[in-house]
Amino acid sequence: MLLSDLLADPELGLSPLAQAGDPVLRGVYITDLLDPRRYLAGGELVLTGMMWRTGPDDSERFAAAIADAGVAALAAGTARLGSTPPDLVEACRRRGVPLVEVPLALSFGTLSERVMAANRAPGRDWVAAVAAGADLEQVFDRAAAELGADCWALSATGRIVAGSAPLPQRDELVRDYLTGRTTQQFAVRTVGEGSGPRIAHWFVVVRSAASAAAELATVAALVRTRVDQARQIAGQSVESALRRLLDGTSSAAEVVARLETVGLPAGEPARVVLLSTGQDPVVEPDSADAIAVLREFAAATGLASVTAPLRDGAAAVFAADERRLAELPDRFRELLTHAELALRAQAGISDVRDPGNLRAAVEEAGYALQLAERAPRNSVVPADELATHRALLAAVPAELRTSYRERVLGPLFAYDAAHAADLVRTLRMFLECGGSWSRCAGSLHIHVNTLRYRIGRVERITGRDLGNFSTRVDFHLALGLAAEDAAASRG
Repeated sequence: MLLSDLLADPELGLSPLAQAGDPVLRGVYITDLLDPRRYLAGGELVLTGMMWRTGPDDSERFAAAIADAGVAALAAGTARLGSTPPDLVEACRRRGVPLVEVPLALSFGTLSERVMAANRAPGRDWVAAVAAGADLEQVFDRAAAELGADCWALSATGRIVAGSAPLPQRDELVRDYLTGRTTQQFAVRTVGEGSGPRIAHWFVVVRSAASAAAELATVAALVRTRVDQARQIAGQSVESALRRLLDGTSSAAEVVARLETVGLPAGEPARVVLLSTGQDPVVEPDSADAIAVLREFAAATGLASVTAPLRDGAAAVFAADERRLAELPDRFRELLTHAELALRAQAGISDVRDPGNLRAAVEEAGYALQLAERAPRNSVVPADELATHRALLAAVPAELRTSYRERVLGPLFAYDAAHAADLVRTLRMFLECGGSWSRCAGSLHIHVNTLRYRIGRVERITGRDLGNFSTRVDFHLALGLAAEDAAASRG
């Protein structure tokens, strides 16, 4: 198809702004990245809503990137800015990139379909079906019938977004996608630009029909764009409501009413999850990554929820019956274990609460998240774990924790290192056995007299009496800190 074919179609209503010949359009690519060249092969009609633009310099950079990639033309949607900025028109003119303006009444889906219909075999009008309102499941069933091959769209969490048949190899395909491995049996294509954490991606899988994977990925990308836009709109509304709730300028009733307007069922119990990413010492927390991950995790639970940015991470409010909400910690543990292939993340989960106690739920989840962030690997902490000594220790400054551990256990570690002894392990086992001499000796495979000798030496080295309950508590806490530090160093 030629660009002039599109301009001549009165139903489309495209307006030429910068002309440079009449290029052949060999495909379509939708993007809102400032520099999308790594995803472009050349010859495409690039469609953009100009979400990347904050000023004239951005127009220069974007035009330079698509010109360098050899695109055929640029079509600019005006929903965000109202019109195409003159600086973008000028930047495209200087670089010889034809530019057309897309009217508000014309969807990118319809425009994509016109171009793709001219570059493919008749009958595979999947984009048109989505643009006309068909859901993804219907389109994938239709595609499978036309191809004679099953196809699926999956979230990297393992959720099947759409599919034409059962997929027994789902877990294997998801692991391969997260680790970047290829598979011979299926054609796999990332949906959209694949930015952000891999665990938050969607991808398309087609059995033995590689030529169709890219087209189905475009279809899924249109649906994903709609889903993300709806999520973002709901999240913005809930974010402002939660912030007002926490700073005391809004009541719980007002926030509950706002949650109902974005789709959470009224009258159901609620549970809050806070999630953060990038707690590695060399990786800064990224709220955008946390939001993307939590949205996909929330969808994977199958529960009604809404997600919004909060502090340096993301918050999700779930509403369902108490039985299903009680399963959230286990479900998040599965998801975070799965996510370890792709990123570091932690989650804190509140107790199940009446919606009127939403502020308490958010605060509970926040304290639980602080505890989860101390773990060396991906961790989920529900609010009931706040009633443990770990919660108290998590609030203590790191320097004081280190000092405490060294004062209590330092002499024992030094003795073990100097004499190749095993007093720290003996002490830990003695406490785990509740001070039972026989059980501890049996676990260590030593005589009781040997155990008594070792415990006596522990008391002499540390100057502490293990017959005293408070001494046992001190040792127990210090050993817990030592174990956490050892796990963190290994992680």
